[in-house]
Amino acid sequence: MHSVMTREAATVLGISQRQVTELLRAGKLDGEQLRDGTWLVSPRSLSERKGLRARSGRYWSPASSWALLGELSGRAAEGMSQSTRDRIRRRIRTSSAEDIARNVMTRATAHRFTADSLSTTARSLILTGSSAAELVDSNLTKDLREVEGYLRGVTLEEFVRQQLLTADDEGDVIIYDNFDVQHLAGDYASKAVIAADLARSTNTRERSAALAALEEMMQRWLVQHTK
Repeated sequence: MHSVMTREAATVLGISQRQVTELLRAGKLDGEQLRDGTWLVSPRSLSERKGLRARSGRYWSPASSWALLGELSGRAAEGMSQSTRDRIRRRIRTSSAEDIARNVMTRATAHRFTADSLSTTARSLILTGSSAAELVDSNLTKDLREVEGYLRGVTLEEFVRQQLLTADDEGDVIIYDNFDVQHLAGDYASKAVIAADLARSTNTRERSAALAALEEMMQRWLVQHTK
């Protein structure tokens, strides 16, 4: 069986391409790096990793994940059934910030590109994660070396064409699809979404700040919803 590209592996595992590359570099996923820097993943290793994830439990669905982040942001989703609302609120009461960050990770797929102008691309996206880190913790500063965001009313294909982006597993533009518009706050995603995306960071300081922000939102929510 032929080796698998990181984009395909990311889809299979329900994580971002960047995280697949990090697993490869850490030796937690077997693969081969080509001369041009591209990684190929071993199908056997990918299957074993998928089985490990299945045994450790499933991620929450995108709809449930967005709804939970909406609750934490004070923007409960409209049209939600009472049973779904009860399930979402039960998860907030029984989960840790780490649980939430991990389980909402697959609500959107990350795509990486290289851009000719980071600043131009940034102005066209709804910023999140490291590109909006200061909204999670005032002691953090946004990472100007990368742009991380959601699409604003266009498809990924249209945006790539408009911005002249080039697909690149090591690129400086990270675009997430499947965005729930209720989480839009001007040029930025809601704080809960920013924190959840920042929790993906491999930077210990950023990840710690993201988890602390999620914990603070959870505690505030519990106070408001405990009779």
